[in-house]
Amino acid sequence: MKKRVLIIDDDLNVCRQIKYALQSSTTDVYYAFSVAEGIKKFLEQEYCLVIMDISLSEVDGQRLLKIMREAKTIPILVLSSKSGQETKLSTYQAGANAYLEKPYELEECLAQAESLMELYVGLKSPKDRCYTLAFGMDMMIDPERRRVTLKGQELNLTRKEFDLLFCLASHAGQVLSREQLYNQVWNNEKSYNVDEAVKSHIKSLRKKLTVSDIDYIKNVWGIGYRFSDDDK
Repeated sequence: MKKRVLIIDDDLNVCRQIKYALQSSTTDVYYAFSVAEGIKKFLEQEYCLVIMDISLSEVDGQRLLKIMREAKTIPILVLSSKSGQETKLSTYQAGANAYLEKPYELEECLAQAESLMELYVGLKSPKDRCYTLAFGMDMMIDPERRRVTLKGQELNLTRKEFDLLFCLASHAGQVLSREQLYNQVWNNEKSYNVDEAVKSHIKSLRKKLTVSDIDYIKNVWGIGYRFSDDDK
């Protein structure tokens, strides 16, 4: 099945430039020039990535971003003509997975897009993976037996703690948002607050990982978490 990308930008040249660069035998690219058209296409189809201009004039871009993030957990790459660290951080907090300030190099935009799509496609089926993950001589994660050993000790993890750890470790070095983790581990259950559900389980999981001196689960402020066996 082909990957789908949606571009929401009122600049036709930007839409065409990115579309022609990303379009391939495995990827279809669609674009929308308005908020209304963008939301309609966003809800009608399943996409692997959304690339959007945060400065669309019809509505506050961050409000649109929050609406899209609440509806689906697909990655969103934001393009912005606004500069400043505060704008960048607030955009991440609203739900963006990546941020590029205009003017940007097309090659960087394409690299970000490909990376986000690869991560998303990989996250869609982590539970199908049955290989054991090993991190040095310290940690072993066996998904078939659902066992984790750390420093030679078997950890007593709940189902969700194991799924969280396996999801993070399967993508070691990559930043996963709370929404992505929630989608995989809670399978879009509606009864939980996303942030609190993930935060509380990460907290309890970290306590059980204190058998080792390594801080395996790193906070990435305003975005989510990253698994690393390098304690730097």
